[in-house]
Amino acid sequence: MLDNYINLSTLLFIGMGIGIFCILIPLLFVLHFPFKKYLDPIYFNENHFSLYELLTYKSFPLVYIKVLTYIRAIVLPITMRKRFNDNILARKDHPVVYALSLISIIALAYSTLVLANTLIFSVIYYIFYVR
Repeated sequence: MLDNYINLSTLLFIGMGIGIFCILIPLLFVLHFPFKKYLDPIYFNENHFSLYELLTYKSFPLVYIKVLTYIRAIVLPITMRKRFNDNILARKDHPVVYALSLISIIALAYSTLVLANTLIFSVIYYIFYVR
């Protein structure tokens, strides 16, 4: 029974890796452009980001951290109340951007849960069956 679960866990882990590269990375790339157009002129300044963040979030790989910050502020605005005082993008004004942000948050949460599940059951398997 446990062997079947380990095979399923391995498949889910591989699926998570494929899901991150096939769903999340392109979504972040696509969302970068509307965020740069709509949100950067208003929010990417010293009122909302530190000087260090302003300098580092302009380079290629780190720009996606800024995109994830915007996604979190759009989908879960209550968690970003200290940084952004108001809702930064209304759902009714930009429904496509909101939907893509929601899909990316769900993909990120799913991949995190699958990774945690795989790690937990790998440890259980090692403790009870390998040793």
